[in-house]
Amino acid sequence: MSYQYDTYPTWPFPILPIIIHQPDGNLATTVLNAWLDTGADVTLVPASELELIESDEVYSAYLRMHWGESNEVAIHLVDLEIAGHLLPNVEVIADDYSNQVLLGRNVLNKLILLLDGPHQQTDILLRRPRF
Repeated sequence: MSYQYDTYPTWPFPILPIIIHQPDGNLATTVLNAWLDTGADVTLVPASELELIESDEVYSAYLRMHWGESNEVAIHLVDLEIAGHLLPNVEVIADDYSNQVLLGRNVLNKLILLLDGPHQQTDILLRRPRF
């Protein structure tokens, strides 16, 4: 299935629908649009979404931002449902400053993705394409 890019930012941005689940629990978010950020090491989730599913902080760490500053952040363990695919026990960072989910390489590297910029759509593939 194909997912159209988000055209809200200045340039079109690849997105996928996700649901964040509490591991071994019944609580989950509504469907959220997550931006695919191939330059980010880790996934960021708005702290407000993690609070809704009563997710607990597993540990804290320091995150170095792209401008060089380092901030202490809370790490949470969640299950991510991405376009119908379930990824269990994923570490995410609680983001206190944004309401946008950014999927980083800790998640993207578990998927086979086709980013079709000219058609502004993203596909999750079940196997590698033959060229």
